Amino acid sequence: MNMDVEKLKELIREDYEVISADETLSKVVPMLEKWEGRSGIIVEENGEIIGVIRERDLIRGCVMVNPHETKIKHFVIPTGILNFDEISLEKVARRFVEDSTPFVVVRLNGRYGVIYIDDFLRLLKSELSEVRAKDVMNPEVITILRNATVAKALATMRKEGVDRVVVIDENYKVVGIITGKDVVDRIFAPRKKARMGDFRGEKEKSLSISVESIMSYPVITAEKNEEISKVIDKMIENNISSVVITKDGFPEGIIIKKDILEYYLRQITPFKYTYQVVLKDVELDEFEMDRINKDLENFLNRFKEYFGEAILFVYMKRHKEFYRGLPLIYVRLKLTSDKGNFFVRGEGWGAEYALHSALRRLERAVLEHKDLQTDKKMIRRFYEDVFSDFVSI
Repeated sequence: MNMDVEKLKELIREDYEVISADETLSKVVPMLEKWEGRSGIIVEENGEIIGVIRERDLIRGCVMVNPHETKIKHFVIPTGILNFDEISLEKVARRFVEDSTPFVVVRLNGRYGVIYIDDFLRLLKSELSEVRAKDVMNPEVITILRNATVAKALATMRKEGVDRVVVIDENYKVVGIITGKDVVDRIFAPRKKARMGDFRGEKEKSLSISVESIMSYPVITAEKNEEISKVIDKMIENNISSVVITKDGFPEGIIIKKDILEYYLRQITPFKYTYQVVLKDVELDEFEMDRINKDLENFLNRFKEYFGEAILFVYMKRHKEFYRGLPLIYVRLKLTSDKGNFFVRGEGWGAEYALHSALRRLERAVLEHKDLQTDKKMIRRFYEDVFSDFVSI
């Protein structure tokens, strides 16, 4: 996949905002309103860029704390910076995937520029001309009934490690979608306004109301055989980050922008077997990272005779809870191979235990796919190979 790098450089823009890490969250709100649809602002400290504050981080922050007193630095997402002379499609795509930011920062001659994700996806469409929605979609759609409570929707998001769930009716047909932002905008934001003396907000709602009352609808959908370029167009034209794949109204999958970028990276990677680890608020020393790398390599090597090609995406996020000094870690694994795609999640106290929990689920999914789940000897040997160095906590 070759593309003129000059076209990529033409995407670099300088219409962005910068804010000091010592400013308060309340100062960001009018800036995001000014740059409607951009959903992120660069944050600097002592003249150096330290990351980005995204719209969803701002929402979370304003709900949790007093936005007039809390500094932005507590909600900054660290991001890498690419040098102008070294940018490529692959490097930009990896920054988007690994940083989960709405734009990639590029270091220019004495200043900075940004590449917005929608502009990048437009450029990427020609590289994905033969790709269909079914090639990219995640078939594991997290759903909730329309008469379920908002509290249940939030609990589902937390359990599944997602920021949105598809709303269905009693016949399992898609009727809406609810995101964390919907909950904040329609429930928490009015409460926050009232407490701070602004009574213009709508009447206070409770988390016990139904998701149907605050969900977004109609849902932007696509069919699984639809060209991914058309799916990208739908995302950009409707200013949304996900499209639900349906058939006769029933959910078959979901695609977010990150899925498209991950698919592209899988196509250009020179490795038959590889993995990528993305950490969110998880700090690992060199010894811990070596052990995790070893576990992942062992897993992929265990199935190298089965998969012709495979790439394993690993996402690890730290929750607030601690037990005996160890944080609760959420892990999401996405294994893409020539034999199919596998998606699993797991949680545990400490990074290694959480990863092992998720790997065990992934192993079961692969074995079921191979119709070898009754082969107890192979399963026992697999555990011995992969988890021989694991010490129970």
